[in-house]
Amino acid sequence: MDSKAVLAAMGAIRDCALAMMGNASYIQQELPRVEMTGELRVRTAEVCESLIGTKHDVISELFELDELLQTEADWAVVSSRIDRAVRWLGEDISQMHALVLALREASQKNDEYTLALVLVQESAANIVNAFNRAKAAAEALPGEKNNE
Repeated sequence: MDSKAVLAAMGAIRDCALAMMGNASYIQQELPRVEMTGELRVRTAEVCESLIGTKHDVISELFELDELLQTEADWAVVSSRIDRAVRWLGEDISQMHALVLALREASQKNDEYTLALVLVQESAANIVNAFNRAKAAAEALPGEKNNE
């Protein structure tokens, strides 16, 4: 097992989880200052809560994975845990994307919602960039065949 590559993937996954939490917290802080429909406000709050919850789940998974690496960990188990963490991160990316699309549509109908769109869209871009790094690091891990 390439421990440097595994640690790099874990670091990128952790960074993405922290980016999710940081950007979600920022959106929550700024949400009262922007105009949007009540439905979109609730939806935005729900997405932020999901991002923060996923951060906690992913960090817990990484702690467990770190403990597992201290033993004679089976590559398939390590790989599946990394894949699971990336999948969890990706699920929130999909929710965030749908929210951005809804805010974009609302802002096209009402200019007052543009600041809400900018707030969420910029945060989503930060999260997607961190996710792309995490996914690339996970995909860079050697396949199981290389570790036999």
